[in-house]
Amino acid sequence: MMKLILEHLRSLLGSLFEIRQGETKRVFLLQANIFLIITVILILKPITNALFLDHFGVQALPRAFILVAVFAAVLSYGYARLLHKTSLINIITRTYVVAVVSLVAFGVLHLLGFLDNWLLYIFYIEVALFAVLSASQFWILVNVVLNVREAKRLFGFIGAGAIAGGIFGGYLTSIAAPLFGSEYLLFLCAVILMMCIPITRTLWRKYVTPHQPHLRQVKTARGSSEHPYHIIKQSRHLTLIAGILAVSVVVSKLVDFQFSALASSTYQDPDELASFFGFWFSTMNIISLLIQLFLTKKVVGRYGVGFSLFLLPIGILLPGILLLFIPQLWVAILLRVNEGSLKQSVNKAGIELLALPIPLEVKNQTKTFIDVFVDSLATGMGGLILIVFISVLDLPMKFISIMTIILVAFWLYMARKVRAEYLRSFQLKVTQHTGPQDKGTIDLSQESVLGGLRRVLTSGTESEILFVLSKLNETNDHSFIEPLKSLLGHPHPTIRAEALDRLYFYKGLNLNDQVKAMIKDPDDEVRIAAFEYLIEHSPIDLEELMAVYLVDEDPKVRYAALISLAEETKDNMHLKIRFDLRGRLASGIEAIHDMQAQSEEVAYLLAAIGHAGYTEFFYYIHAHMRHADPTIAVAAIKAAGLTMDDGFILPLMELLTRKETHASALAALLNYGPGVIEEVSAIIKTHGKVDDLRSVAILLERMHSQSAVDLLFEIMTQGDIATQAQALRSLNQLKIRYPHLNFYKKATIDLILDEAKNYVDTLSVLSAQRVSDRSQTTGEALIMDARNSLIDLLERRLDGNMERIFYLLGLKYSPADMLSIYDGIQSKKPDMHINAIEFLDNLLDSNLKKVLMPLVETALLEHISKDALMQLNIEIPTQYECFELILQGKDQRLKLAVLHLIKVLRQKDYLPIVKSYASDQNLKVSTFAKEAIAMIEASQ
Repeated sequence: MMKLILEHLRSLLGSLFEIRQGETKRVFLLQANIFLIITVILILKPITNALFLDHFGVQALPRAFILVAVFAAVLSYGYARLLHKTSLINIITRTYVVAVVSLVAFGVLHLLGFLDNWLLYIFYIEVALFAVLSASQFWILVNVVLNVREAKRLFGFIGAGAIAGGIFGGYLTSIAAPLFGSEYLLFLCAVILMMCIPITRTLWRKYVTPHQPHLRQVKTARGSSEHPYHIIKQSRHLTLIAGILAVSVVVSKLVDFQFSALASSTYQDPDELASFFGFWFSTMNIISLLIQLFLTKKVVGRYGVGFSLFLLPIGILLPGILLLFIPQLWVAILLRVNEGSLKQSVNKAGIELLALPIPLEVKNQTKTFIDVFVDSLATGMGGLILIVFISVLDLPMKFISIMTIILVAFWLYMARKVRAEYLRSFQLKVTQHTGPQDKGTIDLSQESVLGGLRRVLTSGTESEILFVLSKLNETNDHSFIEPLKSLLGHPHPTIRAEALDRLYFYKGLNLNDQVKAMIKDPDDEVRIAAFEYLIEHSPIDLEELMAVYLVDEDPKVRYAALISLAEETKDNMHLKIRFDLRGRLASGIEAIHDMQAQSEEVAYLLAAIGHAGYTEFFYYIHAHMRHADPTIAVAAIKAAGLTMDDGFILPLMELLTRKETHASALAALLNYGPGVIEEVSAIIKTHGKVDDLRSVAILLERMHSQSAVDLLFEIMTQGDIATQAQALRSLNQLKIRYPHLNFYKKATIDLILDEAKNYVDTLSVLSAQRVSDRSQTTGEALIMDARNSLIDLLERRLDGNMERIFYLLGLKYSPADMLSIYDGIQSKKPDMHINAIEFLDNLLDSNLKKVLMPLVETALLEHISKDALMQLNIEIPTQYECFELILQGKDQRLKLAVLHLIKVLRQKDYLPIVKSYASDQNLKVSTFAKEAIAMIEASQ
């Protein structure tokens, strides 16, 4: 019976607070620990406030704030040194022991009537320091015990323990202080703190030590030798966290002062004042608990960490403005309740989540410094402000409200900045293993950069030199002339040709003698580049230059001259007639026809025809585009691209699908530019095939055009899964290169939701097949093999679903970010999974987050449990429903796998759905369906 009750309790906790199997004990230990800590703090704070205000008055509070800051600085220095030598668990234990001994000592002093004057200051300072130190140590412990995703999911429930402790401690003080006196409550606090020691050590022993290797434990236990201040200063993320904490503490002290001043002027008796403080501290903790249980997870989960950080300053700003005009106790109560309830719920979760991307060893070293020293330093700053305003300048209370409003405005500014830094931290974690960044952009305005490029040209590798040469189109800096001249003798022909192409653009440079020698270069590209240079730079006229080389005894030189002439005169009919280019091409075709020409001579002639643009010779290009000799075929394809004639587009698209001609056909079609897209679209509608569409998608991703995006969206809705996947990859590449194009975000969201539904449907079918597979007997080998084949195919389709979801997300968000996140999820490293999911969680809009995050987290599970299926609202379908769902889809391979399984099952129940596919348009599907029908009927 007890086991059943516990199971129902676990199920209830899981549905309400997402506490998963195996987490219950860990979560409740953490919750009990913080409950006890905050109970003690909420007993001590009203007592210390009441005793201090009764003995010294509200005017002494600023001095106390400053003293707290001074002692916090000393404590932080000693704590940082101690952390280098001692493990975290021992430091936490010692903190509790010192606090217990101190409370007993102060309790005795209070009982004997000696707790006054300087001892009361010490008591106030110690309570203030213990409050921030113990809470800080607890949240570091939480970060050790839970990973990022667990922490984000469970912070709300664990934090509810802190708020419950605040309620219990506050009301206990409110009731017990007037009845028994505050001195006895100090002994109770000592007893409660002693209970924290075994809980903390149990958490460490069970959930830290067994799951970390020794080296990791050392890093978890100790920080680096660098002082926390320097670590924080070097990190923008940590600096912003510290800044937000500092401003929030100063604001809190100003609010607390206003609240305390108005309360102490109303209640004169110290026990009544302690009771008043206890009541309102508990009341705001009740409000905080309600927010924590019912709003915090929704706010943080749906709107992200950034939004949660805005709620507290806004919650202070509005009543703060009201208090400026109505300085009464009820307004101060409203202000203090808003500040206290939001601070311990939504804001606390947001602040703790900000620290999640920080490495654990850095967090151990800096978090306590921030929580103790920065908190206390800010307390001191609050004290100084109050001293200046109240004691020195003798300003009225409204000036404190004005200062509060100014600080809150700065707080909101930093909250916006820290959200961006939080996302950047996860982005860096996710992208740090994705390889080098694109090196396509070089700042040629920097002399240091130019010097580096010149050194590469002089002494770099071939690939480095080619990369730099590709970038020198962007500059005409004369300091590159000498390095480029030295490359004219480089052993790599492409480097020689590229160097000559760059030198072509330097006017007044005389390299004619050296370039004339390159006319005899064994490489075609170099010879043609040499002719182009001489045509532009030679002092003799074009006719005289060409007269020499068009009749050269070396056919390679003759054809290089002819190709250069064709290119030079392409748009100049006068020069074409002057050099009788038409006659020369006709003679070349006739000469090659009459003799057994070499393949490279045919290739030269094809290149010349392509450049010349005479349509009467295009038949020659057509005739050689599918030539058996690959040299001639590639030359014909390139020539077709040079003509940019519409008649070549269809044959080029056909050649685009052949492996051996894909690259040259792609380059040829790219020559046409974006204008080819309209013709391609028309061809697809009349001649389209699946292979054509995949190849076309590859072509379109290289086009800088909105029409390329539009056609890719059309392709994405046609063809098979492979075609859709290629279209999505191409769209992502287009968005990376040309983000200003319109990628139809609204339509993309609909596609994402459709893909998510497909994922859920596939997962439900896969789960049903796995259940059936486990129930299958080993004697049914054919059925087992058929079902296992279907399961393997469904698993691959599930992976494809997830990949398509991320490519679609790349069309709405940054494609680079989405691809990095997807790589992180695919990684074998658990830390990469967690960081990738957290980064995604903070990027997605709330509506998409609600749909996609459960799917992504499910995709990481090795075995999908019933709880995971319930979370996705998945009901496992029957076998009949599974088969019907797959056969109604578009995936041909899945259809064939199902029909094959039905065939070996031989059950007549499936005849109705199989018969409807016996006449399917797809020949394979209809064949498999007929075979299944025949097998079922034969077995009856």
